[in-house]
Amino acid sequence: MHSEKFEVVLPNQNQYWQRREILDRFDVLIQREDNWDGYDSKKPTESTIVHAKHLMEEFFDSIVSAEYSWLMPFISSDEDGNVTVEWSEEKRRLHIQIGENEVEYIQVWGTNIDTEMHVDFLNSDDYLKLWEWLLDE
Repeated sequence: MHSEKFEVVLPNQNQYWQRREILDRFDVLIQREDNWDGYDSKKPTESTIVHAKHLMEEFFDSIVSAEYSWLMPFISSDEDGNVTVEWSEEKRRLHIQIGENEVEYIQVWGTNIDTEMHVDFLNSDDYLKLWEWLLDE
């Protein structure tokens, strides 16, 4: 009789719960109405939230598959209905603004808008580079 070994690979439970927590944070945004903050801010559309969830899952997978530690971001929305995701680490902040059709990131390492901030469109090739910058690695 031939015996084969089967290895069952279970996802890292911590990563499972971290991913779940990220996605749960979007549930708050789904419940928002226009003027949610008392300043006439728009609520995020369903397609913006779906786009943001998908992007954050890709971002998360990229970071943990590279074996970096994950830092839980602050997730909210802005006055235009974009989803915002932000991490702060030491003197560096990474801010991602997700709209229905485009995504921008802002790197902040000081208060001077001309010399201590960088803004650009985000694509998946940027994920690890930005994470390494945030963690100063």
